[in-house]
Amino acid sequence: MKKFITDIFVFSLLILVPLVVSELYVRSLPNASRYKHTYMQSHSTETETLVLGNSHTYYGIDPSMLGSHAFSLAMPSQTYRYDYYLLTHYDMPRLKTVVLSVTYTSMFEDLDTNDKLRCWAVRYRLYMDCDLHSSLSQYGFEFLYVPSFKEKLASLWRKPLERWDSLGFGTSYGHRSLIAEGRDNGEARARENTDASDTSATVSREMLHKICEWCGERGVRLVLVVTPTVKSFRDACDPGRRKAIEDALCCVLSRYPWVEFYDFEADDRFVKSDFYDADHLNLLGAHKLTLLLKEAMSIEK
Repeated sequence: MKKFITDIFVFSLLILVPLVVSELYVRSLPNASRYKHTYMQSHSTETETLVLGNSHTYYGIDPSMLGSHAFSLAMPSQTYRYDYYLLTHYDMPRLKTVVLSVTYTSMFEDLDTNDKLRCWAVRYRLYMDCDLHSSLSQYGFEFLYVPSFKEKLASLWRKPLERWDSLGFGTSYGHRSLIAEGRDNGEARARENTDASDTSATVSREMLHKICEWCGERGVRLVLVVTPTVKSFRDACDPGRRKAIEDALCCVLSRYPWVEFYDFEADDRFVKSDFYDADHLNLLGAHKLTLLLKEAMSIEK
């Protein structure tokens, strides 16, 4: 019996030690979430313009073009629940403007109610001091989400793909354009992003309304932006979802008439070389979009 217990103990150590070492290694890796949290801890009181949203603003809106005190807290697959959390988490007494994405996914996604997306929520608990969940919950460990954990461990033998600049703007795509290379993935991207539950839709819209209310109560300018996509993506989007997005957006704009809205989705000033893939801009496209948005905002105000 004693030998059996010893064998079990040794076997457990053989599993636990590599797991703990791997978890600690992954947590030690540079990541955009940790960088942004550290930046905001030092500079939040100086911030005047804040970019929020998912990958479409993370890669599509360059804060360096929006004034000397702009910063991006946008991140891939970031949902309105966490946009609201980040907006209210940091002390920003000088905040004047918030730029927020409205995309084909944003009105429907919620990380906490979608098992496929929940792995993205770990970054807020581990690296951004997010107290929405306990540190001992499933959000407090990288290894519980095997595919993303394996991808991060791969940095042991290859350079991490994600890159960002000093103002939190995603630069991973560089000037590359899969579209210009003839690799139009519009239909596939639309199909991948048409997956959400009624619960996710309800939560995401409630959080968007909370963002509107928070900005309105403080006199903060809220700018909603639809970023450009290629025609193949737009054509492949589900008509029912499109209608639901339009209805939800109309509700927001009628309830909060001071909210500004700019739609660049089908803007023909964007050409193939501006896109990395069917629904994301590269650095060329981001520069163009940010310039157009800046001009549109100055016309309004």
